[in-house]
Amino acid sequence: MKTSRAEEIRKRYHYRRLVLTGKAKLPVKTAAKLIGPDCAYHLYSRSSLSNK
Repeated sequence: MKTSRAEEIRKRYHYRRLVLTGKAKLPVKTAAKLIGPDCAYHLYSRSSLSNK
């Protein structure tokens, strides 16, 4: 049981790092759940400004 919880935490951290470094894109709602709403807002507002 504990190994599955540990594996879940490890995977979440890995995907969080990918999103924060810009190597993976997620919808804003999903990213907000993974990295937090404030961080997702700033991360995605910065990337949307650079796309314009």
